[in-house]
Amino acid sequence: MEKNKMNVYIAELIKSERGTVLTSGTGYITKGNFLEEAYKIIGCRCVDCRSFEYNGTEYDVWFDDEFLLKNGPLYPTLFLGELKPNYFDVICGNFIIAKCNEEGETIGISTDEAKELSSFMQSSIDKLNKAAHMGLLSGVKSAC
Repeated sequence: MEKNKMNVYIAELIKSERGTVLTSGTGYITKGNFLEEAYKIIGCRCVDCRSFEYNGTEYDVWFDDEFLLKNGPLYPTLFLGELKPNYFDVICGNFIIAKCNEEGETIGISTDEAKELSSFMQSSIDKLNKAAHMGLLSGVKSAC
């Protein structure tokens, strides 16, 4: 990886005639150019950020802040929290996971953290499916 790039975790929805598929994995963003590149990856004009903890590490998930202003279906892609009413947030659409340093600057993740986030994503997808089955996603105000 180039020195001016940072490692991030990216989840993107790929839409085609056959349907919509969620892909996720490691990507790279130019240091010092995070917001500009995040807008392109996420596909939006305005982003929001929510922190979460996984296995003792604090992460930031960046997502589209204007999802409700867009016409079209919502695609839940990330579940944060517990499978109980009012104890979770759902992120919709594309997102980026990174970290921040003590000064509040966005920084990348390590290769090991990317592997951890792959496990986290699988767990999140399982929770999304369970939440839908339990009826928790109907009419819920979410972070997406």
